[in-house]
Amino acid sequence: MSTSVGTLLAGLLVGHLRTQFPLFGRIPDAAVSLMTALGLAAFVAMTGLHAGPVFVSAIAEAGIGLLLGGMVVTTVPLLAGLYFGRYVLRMNPILLLGGLAGAQTMTAGMAAVQDRPGSSVAVLGYTPTVPIGHILLTTWGTVIVGIVAG
Repeated sequence: MSTSVGTLLAGLLVGHLRTQFPLFGRIPDAAVSLMTALGLAAFVAMTGLHAGPVFVSAIAEAGIGLLLGGMVVTTVPLLAGLYFGRYVLRMNPILLLGGLAGAQTMTAGMAAVQDRPGSSVAVLGYTPTVPIGHILLTTWGTVIVGIVAG
């Protein structure tokens, strides 16, 4: 297990304990909002700082196909989910966009979905999907790295 998987599991445990004992692990809403905003900004900044120096050399080495492939792998599931949710399941568009943001574990996408209509209704779609997305991302990311490296 990695640090991210351990942190996720600890968060799930504390979250579960909080449902049983509401005063356990109580953090004021303003503090959660501040940590979310700072955490997102720090994550984006650190990602850019780590990826920036090797980005151009990676594209030069692997070719533009790597960049285009990443765009396709990211976009196609979102478009398929959007089409399936809207036209097959007939979901509310705001709830659907919140759910897709959660499935991609994309906090910035969730913020954009909330800002556009000026409502936090999208959180109802985001809330159930984001823990599943985080669990799958952290556990399978660790498994895949282990398989590829081993």
